[in-house]
Amino acid sequence: MTADALPQSHPAGSRGSSIDMVLRSPVRLTPTERRNLKRDVLAYDSDTVAEIVRELYQNKGYFKAQVRVVRTPTPAKKAVLIQVDPGKQYHLVRVSWRGNTVFSESELAKLIPIEPGELFSRTKIAKGLNAARKLYESRGYINFTPVPTPEMNDEAATLALNIDVDEGQQFRFGELDVQGMEEAHRGMLLSAWQGLRGRPYNREDADKFFNRFFRSPLPNIKPENYTTFKIDEHNHSVTYSLRFEPSLRYRVSQNSRLEPVESPINAIRR
Repeated sequence: MTADALPQSHPAGSRGSSIDMVLRSPVRLTPTERRNLKRDVLAYDSDTVAEIVRELYQNKGYFKAQVRVVRTPTPAKKAVLIQVDPGKQYHLVRVSWRGNTVFSESELAKLIPIEPGELFSRTKIAKGLNAARKLYESRGYINFTPVPTPEMNDEAATLALNIDVDEGQQFRFGELDVQGMEEAHRGMLLSAWQGLRGRPYNREDADKFFNRFFRSPLPNIKPENYTTFKIDEHNHSVTYSLRFEPSLRYRVSQNSRLEPVESPINAIRR
């Protein structure tokens, strides 16, 4: 068992105080991991810190790592004791996908950045699941849900992962509703939208569409700042709405006072 004392003096908001962090574990963390952990001790509560430490060790193959965090404040300083029982180091022997019909198991297997026989890594598995989610969403399966279940052989210290897939229904682009735009420009936008309507929904395709056709009257305005979308679970479609508020101009009235004049926004690229 080793113990690493990681002092950090004068954290923000506590002038004159300090914090000592002691990590007790037979497996040492790297200098970078220890520095990041010192930062997290100040920023998060004990439960969150424990989960961060657990993930660090699971990325090293210690799938069953147990972590206990104890804070012992005193008038002079705060001490944080992190006790880690890493357990055995597990190797991943298999990843199986079940319930998938849109993509084959070989297509999904390529998304997990870890080969059979390597040490288990929680972060790599999470990256693979996130990549699978993005792949399904690109085809309109916005409710895709993967449920991983580990199957362990404690004697051999190996782990197999079974991923049950709920693909959900495929969603498509629905209608586009536009208010507050000059009629000619509104017609151009709705006509162009027909190229998307009925196609499998993809958020990136929607953003590309609005970036192509919209010219903001103000700097740093992006599509998400003026568009709203609604997911229709019954019809399995995603509809978009644009609501443009008239911009305000001013004129000098007969009594020499400034008064606002409403004008519609010209928002279509030519």
